[in-house]
Amino acid sequence: MADDYSTGAFLVQPFPMPGHQLRQIFRHWWTAENGTEQEQAELENRPAARPWDPATLGTNGERLEMWRWLEEVVRWFNHEYAWDTSQVIPDCWPEHPHLVHEIAVLADARRRAGSAKNSGPLEEWHRVCVPWFLGRMRDSIKSHCEERHQAWPARARYARHVSQESFNLRNLRTIEDVEAVGFRSDDPWIDGYGGDRINLITGEVENDAEKEQLERGASERKQAAEAEDPPPSEPPAATTGNGGEHLSGD
Repeated sequence: MADDYSTGAFLVQPFPMPGHQLRQIFRHWWTAENGTEQEQAELENRPAARPWDPATLGTNGERLEMWRWLEEVVRWFNHEYAWDTSQVIPDCWPEHPHLVHEIAVLADARRRAGSAKNSGPLEEWHRVCVPWFLGRMRDSIKSHCEERHQAWPARARYARHVSQESFNLRNLRTIEDVEAVGFRSDDPWIDGYGGDRINLITGEVENDAEKEQLERGASERKQAAEAEDPPPSEPPAATTGNGGEHLSGD
């Protein structure tokens, strides 16, 4: 990590490197992209997280390394690139999901650019990634967190969006739209979940797979019942004696 030794006298600070687990993950994806055909084939069935998308990190160790690395990257960025106050990533960045997503991509892009064999990727990072990131950050943060973190301004609007009443209204509009398409096309059937087919006019639900399974189950039950209780056999035919007379039990 960048803090393992003193860098106070350096004109520019070295970019912080991720921890061991993250480096292993980056190696996985580098091999998946640049490895031999055999190496790439071996990795096809070995899923791995994507550190540039923090939500994909599935273990405590991976996420702890990620947060430590991003903290060091933010500190490094603010020291190396933030000359004006509008360019400083606020210290409350973990409270802003949009900044977490942006910083993870910014950090990975800088890591990749720094390991390139020429200056082209790093020049692109300076020319494209940094200005675009700062522009988006200024547009989203504005002056809300200059002195201290402020509560999410859009919290009330988001709460209204996820409310049951709001969802019901949106769902009603989508149903009306789907029904209108069904009426116009003379095909009121739409695909549902699990293979269901739903008739928007009658509400009837059909599922060919379930129907076939039910029919097969009924057939199997019928065969099992017939095996346990065979139908009565026909009575034996009457026999005749030498004189052509019928023999009877009397």
